[in-house]
Amino acid sequence: MEAPWAELVIVCPNCRAQNLLGRPGGPIPPRVPVDGRTRLNLGGRTYVLEGKLAQGDSSFVYRGRWVVRLGELVVIKVLAALEDIDLFRREWSTLETLHRSAAPGAEHYITRLPTPIAHGLVDSDKERPASVFDWKSGFVHTLADVGRAHRGGVPGEVVVWILKRLLEQLGWIHRVGFVHGAVHPDHILVHPLDHGALLVGWTASSPWSPGRTQTLPALSSQWSDVYPGSSASKIEASPKLDIEMACRCAQLVGGWFLTLESVPLMKNGAVKRVIDRGASGAEHDAWALRDALVEASLEDFGPASYNPLTMPGWAP
Repeated sequence: MEAPWAELVIVCPNCRAQNLLGRPGGPIPPRVPVDGRTRLNLGGRTYVLEGKLAQGDSSFVYRGRWVVRLGELVVIKVLAALEDIDLFRREWSTLETLHRSAAPGAEHYITRLPTPIAHGLVDSDKERPASVFDWKSGFVHTLADVGRAHRGGVPGEVVVWILKRLLEQLGWIHRVGFVHGAVHPDHILVHPLDHGALLVGWTASSPWSPGRTQTLPALSSQWSDVYPGSSASKIEASPKLDIEMACRCAQLVGGWFLTLESVPLMKNGAVKRVIDRGASGAEHDAWALRDALVEASLEDFGPASYNPLTMPGWAP
């Protein structure tokens, strides 16, 4: 649909550049001119693909924009392995359910989830399934990116705030009645400056309740060392699994956990003991482990402080 120019166009107050064609007072075209970039039609909208963000075991993830409002960034996930369509649908169903939750804390914690926008078959010969999610500003680095940028490990205080955020989110997800099932470095996004972390990659998620037993529906071959077992058929989808994987990710990104003596600030090794306990599969309550981590951090590092994460392209 056409709309008034002033409702859709953003004009830079300094250089007067604008994000769409048109002029004040006039309509703008519903589609921008063809520029050679790939476009997908989904949910009644056309999106232009601006570049690939990631490639998972069964999907490609792109950055995109709605062509009518090019200032609006989105994340577009396209299924590559059609045999995994059930997992692809599982992700969408889980996120829709979580976003409808009225559980205590939902107003905050759903902001740390991918927000579903559109889901269906894209216009192509093979009618390939795709999903569109909102863009979370500032969350452009995965924990795997962090590991590559910091080969020797990040400071202990940084590991603490990343794991705290993960345990808080997992604690809420578990209380709502779901398990993520794939908490590995490529599925954890961090905000280097805001002490933020969020989980993506929900294809292995499952409903959960106390006493319910079910096996993990899928396993990432790339991150098999983060899982407690060697095959998905032997791993139980449970809060304990999510906690164990989150703590193993903390151990990976903070190489300092491997040798306690190399970190002078760790006076008593309290943080290491808490994370090692979670990584061993001995914990099933994310909130309780989060509280233990806070106490251990106070013992090892003193009162909480601001500890930005240095990443390429970001200046703390």
